[in-house]
Amino acid sequence: MKQIRVGVLGYGNLGMAVEELILHDKRFRLVRIFSHRKIASNFSKTESIENLEKYKNKIDVLFLCGGSSSTLMEDAKISLKYFNTIDAFDTHKKIITHIKNCDAIAKQNNKVAFCSYGWDPGIFSFMRVLFISLGENVYTSWGRGVSQGHSEAIRKIQNVNGAIQYTIPIKYKIKKLKSGEVVSGNLHWRQCYVVADKKYQPMIKKKIINLPNYFHGYKTIVKFVSEDELKKHNKLFHCGEVFTLGNNYNFSLKTESNPHLTAKIMIAYSVVLFEYYNSKQFGAYSILDVPIAKIIKNSYKCL
Repeated sequence: MKQIRVGVLGYGNLGMAVEELILHDKRFRLVRIFSHRKIASNFSKTESIENLEKYKNKIDVLFLCGGSSSTLMEDAKISLKYFNTIDAFDTHKKIITHIKNCDAIAKQNNKVAFCSYGWDPGIFSFMRVLFISLGENVYTSWGRGVSQGHSEAIRKIQNVNGAIQYTIPIKYKIKKLKSGEVVSGNLHWRQCYVVADKKYQPMIKKKIINLPNYFHGYKTIVKFVSEDELKKHNKLFHCGEVFTLGNNYNFSLKTESNPHLTAKIMIAYSVVLFEYYNSKQFGAYSILDVPIAKIIKNSYKCL
């Protein structure tokens, strides 16, 4: 099999995870890592995003690993002019808009975009559709664990020097739902640990609590800590479950590394993306649009 030439745009936790896994996978050759900021890798060549166009005939699939709350949607619009792209965009309320935007640009440029490929949205999306198709009332619980997207959204706030956010389920509500009792309101609350100078803390706290699509409407506790204290929060674990009212059906997932699991899913589907491109199936696809058998060799053995 000819190696798939890949690039990575964005070099945070997800970008680093993609790099690590790609470098150990003989199906791929990592050409470059791109970033909006000045970066360095011990293993790969790096470039500014300003030089992206120079590689338009040298990269088959570009992994978009920027933040959903900041650059990813715009990165996709720019990148699809030159490359096939795959991303893990996870702002649920904007996913349909993101796919529509990517679909138009991909078709204009004879490219393929795989949008929102991770564990949620992603694997959990499969399970929600399956349970809903059986006529069930479906719920999703996340955590306790570190949310990459929410943490990144805080870090993008001006004068924030570092942050991490834990999504925490409200246990008594989850318990009621699983017993068959309908409950109202959110099923989660959010714990934020933030590093910032004291003079900026009141304004930062206000911005976090009111940030749409992430914290607005949720119980959110913001604790300001020192850089040394934040370093103690260095585990990127997460977990969650999709379940039905009464818990007749349940799918749960637990990972010690949120970014590595997301990277594994993106890498598996990037091979399918390249197949779609070679067969000229241009446009944007969600994970629900791609038959799961596509990522499994000898898939009938799994039946």
